[in-house]
Amino acid sequence: MQDLGPHPDDAEPSSAGPPETPRSLTPLPSDFESDSPLSPQAPVRTFPNRSLVVLLVLGLLVGSLGGGVIGTALFNRSHVSLGKNTPAATTAASAGAATAASPLPQSAIAAIYQQVSPGVVTLQTSAGNPTPRSFSEATGTGIVVDSAGNILTNAHVVSGAQQVRVIFKDGTSTTGTVSGVDNSDDLAIVHVSGSSELHPLSLGNSDAVQVGDTALAIGTPFGLSESLTAGIISGLNRSATAPNGRALSGMIQTDAAINPGNSGGPLLNAAGAVIGVNESIQSPIQGNVGIGFAVPINTAKGLIPQLEKGIAIQHPWLGISAQSITPGSASSLGLSEQSGVLVVDLVAGGPAEKAGLHASGNPDASDDIITAIDGHAVTTVEQLTAYLDTKKVGDQVTLSITRGGQHITVKVTLGNFQGTP
Repeated sequence: MQDLGPHPDDAEPSSAGPPETPRSLTPLPSDFESDSPLSPQAPVRTFPNRSLVVLLVLGLLVGSLGGGVIGTALFNRSHVSLGKNTPAATTAASAGAATAASPLPQSAIAAIYQQVSPGVVTLQTSAGNPTPRSFSEATGTGIVVDSAGNILTNAHVVSGAQQVRVIFKDGTSTTGTVSGVDNSDDLAIVHVSGSSELHPLSLGNSDAVQVGDTALAIGTPFGLSESLTAGIISGLNRSATAPNGRALSGMIQTDAAINPGNSGGPLLNAAGAVIGVNESIQSPIQGNVGIGFAVPINTAKGLIPQLEKGIAIQHPWLGISAQSITPGSASSLGLSEQSGVLVVDLVAGGPAEKAGLHASGNPDASDDIITAIDGHAVTTVEQLTAYLDTKKVGDQVTLSITRGGQHITVKVTLGNFQGTP
């Protein structure tokens, strides 16, 4: 998946659906970083590209490219973060074109654009010392959420930024400050003061989104500000990986074209309300191929008050690396269960290790298999992660475990997620 905001490259709450086939996810570079041109197969987020071994950061350890197994499953994904976009790379994004079929007539799409676009801003970030060798700039997108000057974007868009320039639709600009960042959900708030160009957007209800609904995206792909694309919601409850390696669940999939630079921008419904924050794309070429992902706006709404105040956000964590069991993997590894979550590795000193879970470091029949949590059956890493997202740090959960063919229960006190470097 490619990140759509300014972080180097990208990766990937309700119960997740069936396990997904491993894909190539490319994080969209912050949309473009002038000091790091896009290369084939590189994630197009903003952050650096990585080939996943998604450590279940169910607290899982790794991967910013998202999706599939929260655990240690390998992903051949080009998760492109749509974050940083180098101004020079204006090659292939067509601004303003509705590229995919949308249920709305063009006149309605145009009306929504006129109404909403003043509330979408371009974010230009700079990092490093202002010298030819170390200075870099990146471009992403932001969503004005209130008249007090708070702008929602992706964490990877402002990652490492020493300066953030906020550019409004009328061309005026001002300096913004990063109020709060949640790398585990890839969300951040940038604050500006004294601007008369703040036009807050309406935040919708992402829980009401259905496959087939209209989807509109506004952002700054390849440095082309105020670009509009249109399509539909093409999938729900997808998985991805946050910049710090935490698994993201409940992601919204769309075929509305999004590219590097779209990161942090709004995914809108037919009423012009924000239903998601565009975060990454899945692509082998670091460009749009009709599979983009957005963080559900309901996830953001629950975090905005804390982000505005700069409060550190905690996420419950088991501290394991794991993978979903399929009939094929069960057969090849000689497992006693045909489904469930195989615990491949444990984080030293993490909650699972303290509780006595067993893992060998490599997938084999000696590893514990999680079949349920608090009585809720789990067959995939996504389902386990989605359940953990409903809990709090310090909560105790009961895992149903198969160990050496025996069925046991283990109580684990959830810790606070520890991100990967």
